[in-house]
Amino acid sequence: MTLSSLKIHLALALLLAVSTASAANEADLAVATAERAVLAAESANPRGEAAAALDRARGQWQAAQASRRQSDRLRLAEAAVANADLAHARARLDAAREEVDSRAARNDDLRRRLLVNRGN
Repeated sequence: MTLSSLKIHLALALLLAVSTASAANEADLAVATAERAVLAAESANPRGEAAAALDRARGQWQAAQASRRQSDRLRLAEAAVANADLAHARARLDAAREEVDSRAARNDDLRRRLLVNRGN
């Protein structure tokens, strides 16, 4: 092997090592992002459909952590983020609807009281 072909093979080996490390870092970053998304969704106290989406996200995140293949880790982590975001959004929507219902009930009560007081 000549000196120039040795340099080329060495450069290719180095490039392969760097790209493998980069893929591992990308998957690790995706798993960490999934963990943060799951924790954020948990903090919203999801119920019903939101809780089911959170359970799916948690399972995908745990599967991503356990997976040895970088491509599977990345795919599962991205799916976990999507489901965690869905759970968080649905939990926020449910909380907003509860707030609207509560205020509507309060307004109805005030309206009834006003009508009763007008009659006196």
